[in-house]
Amino acid sequence: LFVFGDSALDGGQNTYIPGSKIVSAIPPYGKTYFSKPTGRWTDGRTIADFLAQALGLPLLPPFLEPGANFSNGVNFASAGAGLLDETNAHQVLISMKQQLRQFRNVTNEYKKEKGVEFTNQLLRNSVALFSMGANDIANAVPSSFLFQEMIQTYSSAIQEIYNYGIKHIIILLAPPIGCTPNLRAVSAQSRNTNLTPEGCIGIINTLVDSYNTKLLNLAVKLHNDYRDLNIATLNPSPIILNVLRNPQKYGFKEAEKACCGGGPFNAAEFCGDADKHDWKPDHKNKYTKFICNNPKDYLYFDSNHFTEAGYWFVMKNFWHGSYNIARPSNLNFFFQ
Repeated sequence: LFVFGDSALDGGQNTYIPGSKIVSAIPPYGKTYFSKPTGRWTDGRTIADFLAQALGLPLLPPFLEPGANFSNGVNFASAGAGLLDETNAHQVLISMKQQLRQFRNVTNEYKKEKGVEFTNQLLRNSVALFSMGANDIANAVPSSFLFQEMIQTYSSAIQEIYNYGIKHIIILLAPPIGCTPNLRAVSAQSRNTNLTPEGCIGIINTLVDSYNTKLLNLAVKLHNDYRDLNIATLNPSPIILNVLRNPQKYGFKEAEKACCGGGPFNAAEFCGDADKHDWKPDHKNKYTKFICNNPKDYLYFDSNHFTEAGYWFVMKNFWHGSYNIARPSNLNFFFQ
């Protein structure tokens, strides 16, 4: 399993980037499953972790982890990363193109250690998981040119992975970022009343939908161009919106506020305990810190990311979901 992406899938990569401003290797991150911070942006496991476990693999190490064993795959995902090199570049992270460079390094190492034939066989039996684009949308003035550039970068990345021999590719579409506690708080402070029935910023979710549609079209085109490419797209938006409409029905008590943070929607303060780290967030503590007792009751762990329970709920829907969530098939069928 090879994982490319942003903070939704980051397994701790940013922890090892000197000078990165986007790190979460501090309490209370990781508290539920690992009992300690691992650099993941949640209290436990991510979609990448659940997928690894479903495939009978150990949790994958990040590429930059010193002395890590890459025999079962690698996690290249980097929090804050985008499809475009310039997205969040000042925060020091690893963009899509740089992640592909790391992937090339790994395959060259495989070839040196195990030989070309072994490596080719390994890649033929591998899966690549992607989650990219949300940061580009959140950090730019979206335009048709921006989307065109994003889709072009995605297309090149998938074709490169395919040319290396990986024929099984899973793409996570962008989540409804207009519903995050972060954007709810921003919206409340600017007294924005133009919200969806779920209380989300509609204009941002519309941009996400537009991007996701382009990504779906790309997946169909790539499958038509490469008939032996097994490609699935997974859309978290319908799943998240269902939870927001009726949290109790799906086992959540709180779907709007973050479990960890402070201020409006618990989203105005950084969740991490910055005193335990040499890195300090940009903003000063204006609000009292809050951490919920039971993260599994919450959809969001911090201002932008789901709890382990949230990711698990999304993953179950990816595994068994219908056509509006998973195309052309859910993961259960994909892996059969």
